[in-house]
Amino acid sequence: MPNAIGGLSVANNLLANTALNNLDKNQSSLGKLVNQLSSGLRIASAADDPSGLAIATNLTSQVNGYDQAARNIQDATNAATVADGALSSVTNILQQIRTLAVSASSDITSQSDKQAIQAQINQLLQEVNQISDTTNFNGINLLDGSHAGYQAATNATATITTNSVLSAGDQLVTPATTAVAAPTSATAVDGTIELQVVSTGTGTFALQQTFFNSATGVTTGPTTVASSAAGVIAAGSVTVNGTTINYGAIGTNDVGSTAYIKVSQYVPAAQNATSPALNFQAGANEGAVAQVGIAATNTAQLRISNVNVATNGGFASLGAEDVIGQIDNAINIVNAERAQVGAVTNSLAVDSTNDNTASVNLQASESAIMDVNVGAATALYNKEQILVQIGTTMLAQSNTNAQTVLGLFR
Repeated sequence: MPNAIGGLSVANNLLANTALNNLDKNQSSLGKLVNQLSSGLRIASAADDPSGLAIATNLTSQVNGYDQAARNIQDATNAATVADGALSSVTNILQQIRTLAVSASSDITSQSDKQAIQAQINQLLQEVNQISDTTNFNGINLLDGSHAGYQAATNATATITTNSVLSAGDQLVTPATTAVAAPTSATAVDGTIELQVVSTGTGTFALQQTFFNSATGVTTGPTTVASSAAGVIAAGSVTVNGTTINYGAIGTNDVGSTAYIKVSQYVPAAQNATSPALNFQAGANEGAVAQVGIAATNTAQLRISNVNVATNGGFASLGAEDVIGQIDNAINIVNAERAQVGAVTNSLAVDSTNDNTASVNLQASESAIMDVNVGAATALYNKEQILVQIGTTMLAQSNTNAQTVLGLFR
């Protein structure tokens, strides 16, 4: 039996080599598990899972982007809050000016009273300009027009602000014509048209029109539109400041009837290439931008720089009446700006919710790839620890077994 003792070898301890090989494997696995459990990561290095690491890294970039976008939105919301607060202050000032204009519109208010009221209005107008010039967030001006962006055109309008009822029950100005037609809108300027039935002698009367230019303060008229040759003025129309106004049939008893039509000029669209709108990065990816353009809210932009309740050209209180209409227009402009700011704020709130939701979901996905399953890893750790202990014992035993060869020499 030449091969009976073939399992005994001094040159090569096969049993020890086998035990050592398995011990190395188990120790390597145990070391990897210790690294995972101590770091909390399943993928501690690229070698652990190359493709998984690449996916998880991209997810981490997205998570970080959404988190930063949410912080951007908070900053933008704070800026919008500052702008809205300033616009609210402008509105309050405009309301004060309007109240003063209503006071000055009464003929019982003397010219010196009107001048005193105008002095107060001038101070309030300066305050409007100051708010427009100084309102800023983090050094960025918000209301001076430096971030106006594209501003859409505003059509010219003509609105009946005061209208008298004629003796026949009709209105002096028919409500059907309340807007300037587009073809003539470019010719209309800010101002107030007054139509009034006046006595021109015993039993005679006429319809006169007077126009007050808001920008220049110049009064044109009164100009006779029609007179009472037969004791009655037939219904007709008159065109003033690009506005066609229809009036009803007028009789002797209608003397004193008055109508006011407030005309707002056409404002062309503004591109504002050198004053781009404010951009807010509201998402994690390139191009996820929210944009808002805020036009200047100074007196020039609101078209109230030259309002003057003390200027009427000698015709009652037409200048003060015009101020009321101009301030109403200015309030509408500011309200539109506030509405835009509010709409953007609401949109940013939706974006913030989306960013936070996306961040949580993506982080969960990244965690599923990167994080270690502590329960499973602990079970494997205990298994590998036992195997290492057994392997160490087997290696010691294998070295002892090799010494049995010496018994052959006895």
